[in-house]
Amino acid sequence: MQIPKLQVLHEAGVVRTVEVLHETAATGWTVRITYASRAGERCEVLERQRGGVRVFATLDAVARCLAELGLTAFRVNACGLAGEEPP
Repeated sequence: MQIPKLQVLHEAGVVRTVEVLHETAATGWTVRITYASRAGERCEVLERQRGGVRVFATLDAVARCLAELGLTAFRVNACGLAGEEPP
């Protein structure tokens, strides 16, 4: 999912959860969005404009990006930092 789609979903009030995950392979943070759709709940990761998963270097960068859209709360899953497997 790209930023414009996330903006539309947020304005429509269908975004359920925003979770930020640590990615050890990409050495950064990715954003997973869960939202309501006609077929039930869907889950997508935030993507770059030219395709591919968007990876943020810091949590601060994630917070700034999401705050620009009006999404001021998100859950952080940092299990990758401790060498654990993600859920």
